[in-house]
Amino acid sequence: MLSFNFGGRNSYDDFGILIAKRPDLPSPKRRVNIINIPGRNSNLRFDEKTYDDITLTVECSVKDTQNLADKIDDIAVWLFEAGEGDLTFSFQPDKKYIAQVVNAIDFKQVYKYFSEFPIIFNCRPFKYAVENNIVIINTSCAKVTNPGTIESEPVISIYGSGDIVFKINGQQISLKGVSEKIIVDSVIQDCYDNAGNNLNGKMTGEFPKLKPGENIMEWSGDVVKAELLPNWRWL
Repeated sequence: MLSFNFGGRNSYDDFGILIAKRPDLPSPKRRVNIINIPGRNSNLRFDEKTYDDITLTVECSVKDTQNLADKIDDIAVWLFEAGEGDLTFSFQPDKKYIAQVVNAIDFKQVYKYFSEFPIIFNCRPFKYAVENNIVIINTSCAKVTNPGTIESEPVISIYGSGDIVFKINGQQISLKGVSEKIIVDSVIQDCYDNAGNNLNGKMTGEFPKLKPGENIMEWSGDVVKAELLPNWRWL
């Protein structure tokens, strides 16, 4: 039985929603600007190395012999009040989309107790690992393997003090005057401490990413350990 989880609820178990077929899963469109230059063969391409959001359409139906109108109301409330959240499908339970229902839902009553409707999810470009487990690094040189198909944006908690140099695949960031712990967050591109205080002034360099496959992590300075929230992702 095809189903999906969204907003902490399951489509079939909680609402009896039937999915007509496995939805199409499009890849995101890469943002490449094409510039036509008169007198020059071909075009000039500027690759931003970023991706557009994707849209997933799930063809659904629901049956209720008691009160179909109330069931439809319950489904609409669930989908819209959930806001943006994790979307997982039963045929790929180990990966998730970050999705939101933003379009109106057209509930079409086919029979007295039966309604058909599409659910349109607006999703961020990538699929993410459902199990986003922390990787603990206890040595000054370690290998971390990215199982995804695209660079991940990790959140790295570095425990130590003083001046620290941290490298991933030779890409270096410098951290000045660390006091016990600093968090380097590549998702939102900020440095902060446990209390959320901004520590961007203590960091120089580009926020690190983890390429698909093997990555080499190194540090120098007074570091006890590093905790890596990897955020593996797939196209």
